[in-house]
Amino acid sequence: MRITSPELIRDLVKKEERVDSRKLSEYRKIDFTVNPVKKADGSCWLSMGETKVVVGVKFGLMEPYPDTPEEGGLMVSLNYSPVVWKDLPANRDIEVSRVLDRSIRESKMLNLKEFCISKGEKAFQIFIDCYVLNYDGNLLDALNLATVKSLMSANMPKLEDDKLASSDKKINIKAVPIGVTVSGIDGKYLVDLNRLEENASDFSLFISYLDEKTICAMQKTGINGIPMKDMNKIFEIGAGKQKELRGILEK
Repeated sequence: MRITSPELIRDLVKKEERVDSRKLSEYRKIDFTVNPVKKADGSCWLSMGETKVVVGVKFGLMEPYPDTPEEGGLMVSLNYSPVVWKDLPANRDIEVSRVLDRSIRESKMLNLKEFCISKGEKAFQIFIDCYVLNYDGNLLDALNLATVKSLMSANMPKLEDDKLASSDKKINIKAVPIGVTVSGIDGKYLVDLNRLEENASDFSLFISYLDEKTICAMQKTGINGIPMKDMNKIFEIGAGKQKELRGILEK
């Protein structure tokens, strides 16, 4: 019998059980393929259970922004089919793209000054296009991993006869932000919620880690507050899982 009721899922979690028999701190199986999109400058297809995404990196030309005349640009967008994500909350796609953008920027993963061609005149723009192929929960963790892997696989752009071309030099990666979403259900803390579990959760906290002790970005969702007394526990869970995800990413 397939369990769909949030109440039944909450009853399971109270007994430290899950609908798919995982432990509370266990991720679903993660698989990925690097550079499946040949027309992209860097890309990654990734599955986290039945959540499946693909991220592509492309470069363009731009005039630097007035407040950052010595930097290139970065733009993250999320694309999805309503059939895949038919119950998308209002503005959730905008929120997801902004959180991913913040994870990359605040981690200083990229030195945007390296993408400036001439101060105040010309620079490279980095476009990160995220596509949701199938949605079964925990989209942020999946997209963060795929985005990082896509950037790690991309080569630096260059100009040839005033046209964009790819060099044989990899992007200079300064840091690797790993996102972990820790969620609360009736006082229990879980990672990698599937779609049904998300409907039963009290709150979720996405935490972007540079290492076990350094956090560069966070985003909370859900109407319930997070008990202050449990914050250290949540950070410890995230710190342990980011190490696990980092190991998967490096394979």
